[in-house]
Amino acid sequence: MKATGISFSMNPSTFTLGALFDMNLASKEDKIDLIVLEAMGEAKIDKDLKAVAEFWGATSFSVGRFSKDGAFRGFVLQPADEIKVALEDDMLKLQTIQGNRFVGHFVGAVREWGRSLQTVSDCIDVWFQVQQKWQYLEGIFVGNEDIKVQLPSEAKRFATIDKEFKGVMSETEKEPNVVYACTKAEEDRFGTLTDLGARLDACQKSLTEYLDSKRNAFPRFFFLSDDDLLAVLGSSSAKGIEEHLKSLYNAVTRLRFAHGNRLITGMESKKGEGFAFRSPAAVEGAVEDWMNVVDGRMHEALHRIIKEGVYHYAHSERNSWVKEQLGMVTTVGSQIWWTWETEDTFRRVAEGDKYAMKRYAAKQTAQLMDLVSMTRMDITSEVRSKVGTLLIVDVHARDIIDHFVRDSILDAREFAWESQLRFYWDKDVDDIRVRQCTGEFEFGFDYMGLLGRLVITPLTDKCYMTLTGALHLKFGGAPAGPAGTGKTETTKDLAKALAKQCVVFNCSDGLDYLAMGKFFKGLAACGAWACFDE
Repeated sequence: MKATGISFSMNPSTFTLGALFDMNLASKEDKIDLIVLEAMGEAKIDKDLKAVAEFWGATSFSVGRFSKDGAFRGFVLQPADEIKVALEDDMLKLQTIQGNRFVGHFVGAVREWGRSLQTVSDCIDVWFQVQQKWQYLEGIFVGNEDIKVQLPSEAKRFATIDKEFKGVMSETEKEPNVVYACTKAEEDRFGTLTDLGARLDACQKSLTEYLDSKRNAFPRFFFLSDDDLLAVLGSSSAKGIEEHLKSLYNAVTRLRFAHGNRLITGMESKKGEGFAFRSPAAVEGAVEDWMNVVDGRMHEALHRIIKEGVYHYAHSERNSWVKEQLGMVTTVGSQIWWTWETEDTFRRVAEGDKYAMKRYAAKQTAQLMDLVSMTRMDITSEVRSKVGTLLIVDVHARDIIDHFVRDSILDAREFAWESQLRFYWDKDVDDIRVRQCTGEFEFGFDYMGLLGRLVITPLTDKCYMTLTGALHLKFGGAPAGPAGTGKTETTKDLAKALAKQCVVFNCSDGLDYLAMGKFFKGLAACGAWACFDE
């Protein structure tokens, strides 16, 4: 009436179609169209708001039971992907409504729903983060007596957090409506969850510092995940370490225990080969302490075993020597003697024996044929593995000597010899030294078991020379090439030749600087190599 300037009665018994025509509203068409448009806009907003209220009034969290080792540990939220999608849709819808010119009558309700859904969205994000942290730490602090002893204050702190989080989840299980749980169950549910998250982070930080102290004491622990390291630390038996040996050593899969698991007397590889320590390692104190002793016993025993093997090489029939020695002794021992015999041949050539290199080439071929004949005999799988690896090394050694004969390489100072990976038993330091070009490297004495070796091609030699040159200059190496061409295997094979642990790490987008820092710390502390793949 105000817009048209025409008065009329809204009594349905007197307001007829004829009365409507008599009002001559056609003359006010523009104003009436505007009123109708506004009414339609408000009706749509009212309908949308009712739909939002109805949907969220009926939408609830899916709450499930969380159990571990068959025991009920509490309630947890199930994945809420559909709720998150609905939140995004309705928040966008409310933003659109808020920009509508007909929202004036509903502006209070729209803003209220906007605030509520934003709070729900923030609350859900924090809730799932807190739940994930709680589930991880709950598995560590609950039922793990070792952690409670090592971190008593953090264990008490987590017990308080655990009680509060379970209280929140119990309330949610009773009244799982999403909006109620996030905005009305308590005055500041978002603040409560944020506080729980901060306190869980403090527990996590203390746990990380505790694990870092263990890793600093035994650096190979840097190559174990937090879960695996906690499993080792929480194990009541010393044999619990065996499950994780493959991550700590290249070839060790079992320790030899004695006297009721109170002593460790040796190591074994996956294929059954093993060796005894010169003196047993006592299983006393913390695991990182006696594992350091085991590590030292390994290096000490292998140093002695290889030294004895190198000595007996010259006084034994070669095939018998191969059967008696450890796999890595046959490989490095043969390479030490090949280096010495080759340089001795150069010396004899310099003294006037011009056919010395040809005779040595014939000797190399004869040794190779003797090994080939062994493969046709009835030998154990362990000996067959040793012979197979030695054949690869000997074929390369024979090819090098044939190359010297063919190209008249008759001086040890020539690059063709200097560029080879040469092994020496240095009497001055009573240790093995590996030389290539101008670089000299210490032998690692990590147990390599019966790990096979890569077939050595001219390209492999070039890769070795490049990588050792980089190492000599304190650089790293980055072999490049198409997938499947042997970049990783070549790096691992050079590590086997030097008896160094080589940890292959598959990189991903989720790798951050903290993880890399931890990894490099472990490498620097224990002298291992790493191959960052892909």
